[in-house]
Amino acid sequence: MSYFISIIGSGIIGAITSLMLFICNNKNIVIVFESNKKVSIENSKTLNNAGTGHAGMCENNYVIQKKENFFIKKNIRIYCKFEITKIFFSWIKYLKIFNFKKSLIKVPHVSFFFLKLNKIKLKKIFNKLKIFSNSIKFTSNIYYINKIYPLLLNNKKSKKKFTITYYKNGFDINYRLIVKKIFFFLIKQKNFFLYLETEVLKIKKKNFFYSLNIKKKKYLFDYVLICAGGMSYNLTIENNKLNLNKYLNFPIKGNWLINEKKKNVKNHNIKVYSETIKNNPPMSTPHLDLRNILNEKKILFGPYAGITFNILVTKRKFIFNDLNIKNFFLIILFTINNKILTKYLLFETISTKRKKVLNTLKFCNVKKFYLKNAGKRLQILKKKNNKIEIIFGTKLIFDKHKHLATILGASPGASISVYIAKKLIKNWIKFPKKFLPNCKNLIKKNKIFSKILYI
Repeated sequence: MSYFISIIGSGIIGAITSLMLFICNNKNIVIVFESNKKVSIENSKTLNNAGTGHAGMCENNYVIQKKENFFIKKNIRIYCKFEITKIFFSWIKYLKIFNFKKSLIKVPHVSFFFLKLNKIKLKKIFNKLKIFSNSIKFTSNIYYINKIYPLLLNNKKSKKKFTITYYKNGFDINYRLIVKKIFFFLIKQKNFFLYLETEVLKIKKKNFFYSLNIKKKKYLFDYVLICAGGMSYNLTIENNKLNLNKYLNFPIKGNWLINEKKKNVKNHNIKVYSETIKNNPPMSTPHLDLRNILNEKKILFGPYAGITFNILVTKRKFIFNDLNIKNFFLIILFTINNKILTKYLLFETISTKRKKVLNTLKFCNVKKFYLKNAGKRLQILKKKNNKIEIIFGTKLIFDKHKHLATILGASPGASISVYIAKKLIKNWIKFPKKFLPNCKNLIKKNKIFSKILYI
């Protein structure tokens, strides 16, 4: 049986979902609508996301500390979801759909703790992480650290003690290039259509179908996925008030510090993550990454978060357009009740380049950086018992019929896009049982698929 399926938005989630639908059943007619002139120029664009992947389990801001114990449940959950992404990429390579040249680059991942008690803390976290992956290594040997992470000391002597975890098989991922490769493959297929500069104005439920208003015409679809970033909330609210009324968007902008000096780039072939300082929000500690942007290797430090009211990267659309008076006051209430987050975002918004560069000194003895805008993330605010709290991550929300789905939130998003697409498609069509594993039986199976991807 085949269906008419619409995907609104041509970012990484829209692209992955389109390809997975094709692999599951190529008789389905899939139509992607994108309002911009090009695909993937909002948050899937290279400089607009961190290109992370979570292979090295280095996202220490997910670790919860209670007294002297450390809980890594969320860290492991995200790691498992990224492993599903790796398996899907392995299928793409195995089925020869396209190659990952220039889009998937092997870059080791490092966790680096710089505070006094870092050795004890990182060691405790490492002891739990190694249960899930024996490829992660721990060291406080300064000679070994200097070999892996030469920019930390940069040929200078230091009496400080450092500790790191090191994972050799990490990645830097160019999600926009992957999106381009997916759509380049799909537009050659019989039942797939991509329309650029085509804005969906309205979605309305009609009997068993959904009617999309486009350029004064109406089109009927069996299933609709809205993954249009800042436009998602507006397009969905009329058809999904019951579920979406619990949520609001909270836009956060970002900045990168970038260094292109060949000597430094040559000496830094890793992605370095660190620890969130106590009482600071999860996004407060930047990372020092080697990135491949437009075939050039660069060192990026960041992203630095800040306050913004514009929720799109390429166009102007302000958060106030989506708010009624009640929700506006709820956001004001949220900023008052979350003083630590508000103070951090305000401080980073007005912070000068010089102050940002000073932050890099904990990570490297390099001073020549230039400032560049990163993307924007729309975090979710959830209303609960007359209170409002921020939720980090991406949420898939269905209407009551489960035929209309919306993506809200960010970070992690792109790196777990395959998990999101799988969860969505299982509610729509028959999903091949052995195609992608669940997190429970993931670890054993992934060793085979990893070999395909690393070849």
